[in-house]
Amino acid sequence: MAEEILLVGRGLTKRYGGVTALSEVDFELRAGEVLGLVGPNGAGKTTLVDLISGAQAATAGELTLRGSKLTGPASRRARAGLGRTFQYPQLALELDVRANLLLGRAARRHATLWQMITGAFVGALRPTGAADGAAVRAIANELGIRDLDREAGDLTLGEQRLVEVGRALGQDPLVLLLDEPFAGSDARGVAGIAEVIHTVRRRGHAVILVDHNVDLVARLVDRIMLLDRGRVVFDGDPRDCLASPQMQSVYFGSDADDDDAGDGSPKAEVQDVRS
Repeated sequence: MAEEILLVGRGLTKRYGGVTALSEVDFELRAGEVLGLVGPNGAGKTTLVDLISGAQAATAGELTLRGSKLTGPASRRARAGLGRTFQYPQLALELDVRANLLLGRAARRHATLWQMITGAFVGALRPTGAADGAAVRAIANELGIRDLDREAGDLTLGEQRLVEVGRALGQDPLVLLLDEPFAGSDARGVAGIAEVIHTVRRRGHAVILVDHNVDLVARLVDRIMLLDRGRVVFDGDPRDCLASPQMQSVYFGSDADDDDAGDGSPKAEVQDVRS
């Protein structure tokens, strides 16, 4: 039996005045699938994640989640089943790690993540019972987070990314959007985030992974969408993508941005670590 289609985008477009950041992007995301978004800086990767999550409104196009139209602000979409991380971690820095992880659990029940981060919903940080506490400990163990009592502001960038991924996982999202989660992470952090991706897949949910390390992305995903100047120029198997003329043109061709060519450029071989 064919796997359920969770998320569908049709004609997604984003314009800023006369500049088109994203142009008529179509995609489908199936249950249990991990989709990688790659491309140079300015390709439209984060813009696409922003349109999906509700951080920005699309100029044109539509999204559906399990067949229902996906509209409204990020808070509504989070309650519908979307979870995300950001290029720069957005944590409540004055709170400890445990409280930040509880925010993910509370986001399923309360208004907006931003309101909770800024303290408007401090009561939401209290576990509603043993289930919340157990869930937070399980997430911490999975990510290798050892000190739940440490303030988030005292963490390294890599550690903050782990906590943010854990917070998103606590929402038990149907679709988890990870925007450059590996930047600043050490080997332990990379392993922890990779395990989260496997966990989401095992739940029958889906992941969209954005990162500049194309080789690492290719080892973790089922499919790659290559973006260039706001358009999809390849959508398919990771190995085929790395060997494609589109990939070579985007990263090494005469039109490639020299600043991006050496950042996460594709490698000749991919070791499959998907499970």
